[in-house]
Amino acid sequence: QLFNCQALRKLSIPDNDLSNLPTTIASLVNLKELDISKNGVQEFPENIKCCKCLTIIEASVNPISKLPDGFTQLLNLTQLYLNDAFLEFLPANFGRLVKLRILELRENHLKTLPNI
Repeated sequence: QLFNCQALRKLSIPDNDLSNLPTTIASLVNLKELDISKNGVQEFPENIKCCKCLTIIEASVNPISKLPDGFTQLLNLTQLYLNDAFLEFLPANFGRLVKLRILELRENHLKTLPNI
């Protein structure tokens, strides 16, 4: 029922034992800040793209190997923290995130970067 709180602006749940983000996160259409750092989240659901108000995502220290293509539809994103994850690549359209001001990708498995 947490995801029925459509007026929610900030969701901060670091240092827990979450293994996934439910697809119902898409109902949080007014969410601006999401902190899921230091959990066991392996992937973002494709419909994270419905959270169009997101400006800050902190998802460091999670075993996330890839971002869904829908991630590049978060056009209001200004800060993205994905340090110490297992990212192997970024989506090809990552350059669409033109409002992005801070991008932290320390300690990942990136071998190439898309044209940004």
